[in-house]
Amino acid sequence: MSVSSKATSFSLYHYRSCPFCAYTRSAMKHIDIEVEERDIARNPAYREELIKGGGRAQVPCLRIESNREVRWLYESQDIVHYLQRHAAQSAEHNQTL
Repeated sequence: MSVSSKATSFSLYHYRSCPFCAYTRSAMKHIDIEVEERDIARNPAYREELIKGGGRAQVPCLRIESNREVRWLYESQDIVHYLQRHAAQSAEHNQTL
């Protein structure tokens, strides 16, 4: 799966006291990738977006928008692994340019 980082944007739906969200945020600091953080406890509109788009209020959830398609990815380890792979692919792509 080769995805250009310019064509892909990420939003992490989370809240501060969630331990799985903390794990995900901590891992994101070590991954060179831009992810918008959307705290569902501080902003009820984000919670509604999460339920409407992803189907449930479970956090953490990564919203992946690529080529006008939106995908919702739950589970902290799945999110971290996805972002690691995406960052590695973007780095490979940039080295070949």
